[in-house]
Amino acid sequence: MATEQERAALGGAHRFVGLAESLERHAGVPTGAEPPNAHGTNRGYGLVFFHLEQYHLTTVISTGLRFQPLGAEPAQELACTVYTEQAEAARHLVDLTAEVLVQQRTHLVPDQIVPNEQPLLPGTEFHGVLASGHPLFPPEFTRFTDPDGVEQLQVFTLLPVTLGELNYILDNGVTALRQQWARFEVDVFDLGRPSVV
Repeated sequence: MATEQERAALGGAHRFVGLAESLERHAGVPTGAEPPNAHGTNRGYGLVFFHLEQYHLTTVISTGLRFQPLGAEPAQELACTVYTEQAEAARHLVDLTAEVLVQQRTHLVPDQIVPNEQPLLPGTEFHGVLASGHPLFPPEFTRFTDPDGVEQLQVFTLLPVTLGELNYILDNGVTALRQQWARFEVDVFDLGRPSVV
């Protein structure tokens, strides 16, 4: 039997009319999708790949988290933008983070760090992701509103952070890390980048 929260999460798909067009307007042309049951059982969300030719970027966006009972108001989806040749790594980061949210029935808040004991990607120093607004796309990508202007969905962009950057955030805060990124002109879309600290 579904709880009140589960019934509320599953209903109301009409609130997201125009979402696909909005995502495409900012993230580019859809180039592929991975259904919720791509690896067997239904994980509660799928993944959609978008390509922005102008910047040679691929954005992987979850689809379906907004219908899960995660307690988020407004609803949430996840995105990760990287250079196109690194798209599989972005898929992995979105999938891994979405899986944690569904399993723990929880949601993200702005500037939240999701740490991991081991590197999230083999051969890298990335030990976590920072839930953020998108560094390139306008605010309309992050905050989707209905025709009445009511915010219905937040799309959190996952920015990979290194172990050193995680520790720096713990000591100095997220704003200080962003300042370091700006100071050293860090390309947050490049998963081959070195740690800034």
